[in-house]
Amino acid sequence: MSAPGVGAIVLDTGRGRVGEVMAAVGGRVLLRPPGGGREWEARPGDLRPAAGADALRARVADANERSRRECDGHAPPPARCRVCWEIKQGRYGAVEAGDRDEAARLATAMGRHQREAHS
Repeated sequence: MSAPGVGAIVLDTGRGRVGEVMAAVGGRVLLRPPGGGREWEARPGDLRPAAGADALRARVADANERSRRECDGHAPPPARCRVCWEIKQGRYGAVEAGDRDEAARLATAMGRHQREAHS
């Protein structure tokens, strides 16, 4: 199989990751997450066009990663809901501490808050 063109969104079946083609060099393809991030190499034979669900999964993972980076000990951006940010921080802390009951309680609280405050 020939390498997909630069800018194509593909699934690297060898790693189970979706990536955007950045270049093809020496029989390898350089990929990076669609939203940006660290590049990796893949063999052209391990690549296939990303299905809609694959691309959606990659975008959600990228949004979650950006959210985690933004919340790592920093104040919430002013445009965000303060209550959402506080619930999310509490849930991250519960997950890190291994407190599954508290993490579940906070996930439920987030859903309730989202419905009541943002719908």
